[in-house]
Amino acid sequence: MEKTIVNWGIIGCAGIAEKSVIPGILSADNARLYALSSRGAGKKLEEFKEKFNPAKTYTSYEEMLDDPEIDAVYIPLPNGLHCEWAIKAAEKKKHVLCEKPLAVNEEEVKAMQDAADKNGVLLMEAFAYRQSPLTKKVKELTEAGAIGKLKFIEAHFSFLMNRENDVRLNKALSGGATYDVGCYNLNIIRHIAGSEPTSIYAVGEIGEDSQVDVSSCITMEFEGGLKAVSYCAFNCAGRSEYTIVGEKGVIRVPVQFNASGDTPIIITKETGVEEIMINCPHNYMLEVEQFGRCILEGEAPLITYEDSLNNAKVIDEALRQILK
Repeated sequence: MEKTIVNWGIIGCAGIAEKSVIPGILSADNARLYALSSRGAGKKLEEFKEKFNPAKTYTSYEEMLDDPEIDAVYIPLPNGLHCEWAIKAAEKKKHVLCEKPLAVNEEEVKAMQDAADKNGVLLMEAFAYRQSPLTKKVKELTEAGAIGKLKFIEAHFSFLMNRENDVRLNKALSGGATYDVGCYNLNIIRHIAGSEPTSIYAVGEIGEDSQVDVSSCITMEFEGGLKAVSYCAFNCAGRSEYTIVGEKGVIRVPVQFNASGDTPIIITKETGVEEIMINCPHNYMLEVEQFGRCILEGEAPLITYEDSLNNAKVIDEALRQILK
């Protein structure tokens, strides 16, 4: 009988798994939460087990990867561990959905994809917001010329981090604002531009204690004269939105990247202001379902290897300038 459900295993008990991706798996029509894993027995794994009721739990990532019933794994580990565990999962013939950023540099992205190709499995970066009908509508509007030739894109993602021991400040695990939230800005800018930047100029702030970037401002130029700016930060008021300026108007998307429910797109032209409301379901559910179709039906991953590789290249260059 043809398989219709993907059995998922989760590598680690991270907050993004608890709050977003596991609920997405539980809501998806082609997915089953089969297993949870942790590094050793502990309170967190027990809490996850009680909350989500998986078929199995494991106190070792390796042991879970040996389970032949698991089709795909989701990796929500700290950035610096993505490459190691994606390769280990691929070697166990598991399809891999890996949290953004896919890896901490271009070389790691290549190594991860090589492992996936060698073992005949799929690898996709978890930019759930790209699955959203909101994102798809914005792309449709720009491609249809709703605001004319694109001239400038600004993307902003910031929040005030108030936990000194947050893993996102851990240099050894590749923390930093650009990896954590700036990657969203860079991804949407490149997605809307439809090409790669021809020049990059980046500045940022380095945390005195953490020695990772706690903010970055990245300016880019694209062929045809399009300019763009990404600003991200751990040390200022929360803001998440992006704006696209064209010759004939402005599109503003004033919501968090993974917003659900009724979400607005605001288009301003000389003729007036139009607000388009898009109802967005749970983006993480859409992501799980899409990756499931890739596994079960041969659909192409929405986030391609080339997309992930090129996002990594931009981050590499930006951080090279900021951390020099």
